[in-house]
Amino acid sequence: MRNAHTQSLLDHWRDQRGETLAPRKASIEPKAIKNHLAFAFLLKREAGDKFTFVLAGTGMCDLFGKELRGNSFVHLWAEQSRNAALTSLIRVSNLSVPTVAASIAETEDGRAMPGEVLLLPYADERGETTYILGHFQPLDPLSRLMGRKLVRMRMTANAILTGDQAGPSAAVFAADKRSAPKHLKVVSTR
Repeated sequence: MRNAHTQSLLDHWRDQRGETLAPRKASIEPKAIKNHLAFAFLLKREAGDKFTFVLAGTGMCDLFGKELRGNSFVHLWAEQSRNAALTSLIRVSNLSVPTVAASIAETEDGRAMPGEVLLLPYADERGETTYILGHFQPLDPLSRLMGRKLVRMRMTANAILTGDQAGPSAAVFAADKRSAPKHLKVVSTR
């Protein structure tokens, strides 16, 4: 991730999750993520592979020049990025893994706004991961858009976010590093 703001939301999600695969949607506390609300959004997985905005922050709606609630998340993406966006959403929902995507959002006249899109899984009352808390983090000052509205996003990369710093795999890795030899020995056989 390129932005500390995005990392802080991921850290909050990890704290909320605890030992479960995904925290419950009911655990989302707006006060706890108040610094992220303007560009945050909540998606719900409908029947099949349709992901719809349940909520969207005022900053996010203002960037796209419309109320996003009820709209398809996938349709914010340019045609060539829709399959990657849908694949990311399905992965987050099916595997309960957080994902980040590098993106370039564009205005109608092609003005670009680089950003990060964080997707975090949340479980419904039955324990199924049907909700995704998302966040769009612009990486350039919004003034570069000069008041123009975004019309689409292109995905340039995406990654599953694994390896909690306090998780067991990180602890084992740290222990392995401490016990590793401090020098190399070259052995040649002929």
